[in-house]
Amino acid sequence: MISTDDIALVNHSCPQRSTLVVDSTTTIVDMRSLGERLRAEREARQQTQQQVASLARVSKQAISKIENDGTTKPEYNTLDRIAAAWRISTRWLADERGPKERTEDDPDWPGVRGYAQAVGLGAGAEADEYAESHKLKFKAASLRRKRLQPEALAVFYGKGDSMLPRIHDGDAVLFDTSDVKPRDGALYVIQVHGAANAEYQVKRALLLDDSVFFVADNPSGDHAWTKPRRMDAKRSEIVVIGRVRWIGSWED
Repeated sequence: MISTDDIALVNHSCPQRSTLVVDSTTTIVDMRSLGERLRAEREARQQTQQQVASLARVSKQAISKIENDGTTKPEYNTLDRIAAAWRISTRWLADERGPKERTEDDPDWPGVRGYAQAVGLGAGAEADEYAESHKLKFKAASLRRKRLQPEALAVFYGKGDSMLPRIHDGDAVLFDTSDVKPRDGALYVIQVHGAANAEYQVKRALLLDDSVFFVADNPSGDHAWTKPRRMDAKRSEIVVIGRVRWIGSWED
């Protein structure tokens, strides 16, 4: 990831162009093309602006302004956070130069980004300002069989008891950020409104008629998630971050 010391934006007299400095290499960014490129990539991943904002830890307004050419000077770390969330090159997102994908050391064992961020299995884990802390290696052939792209995958670690017996406290939870359309019975990492701030949780999707609900596998556990919650509830809308595809835990 490019650090704050390696990237900066400088205004020019032309209202639709800025200079992006990456690793001491100066390139001209056409903001209109950037907005179009950002929107196209987001729509290709079937993600909303809110979902991208949640993944990248930026505001929805920042995404909207870039897509609609409402800003000629995005914050220096906004593009890098979006690119990191999508596992694509910041340079490519900025000016479409160089390879799009971020390369991995071993193509047979691509790395999946792991975060120190906990994902709540009970009352929820506050959605902190998380940062990639490590890589987990998965065999490329196995990911291909499941039609999974490494750059779209991430790992959080469970905390709580609401998804027992399927997920235990401390389990690694691998999820696909490109798969955000709820399927009946599938598990998802979701973002919900917490007591003070937003929280990440893992819950199971339940489709009833034309409505989507999320439920706990263990509603009688030590947590507040005792009843199904509707995805589109006005007061506490639920945002899908990604579908759970693998759960790692120790055998007793």
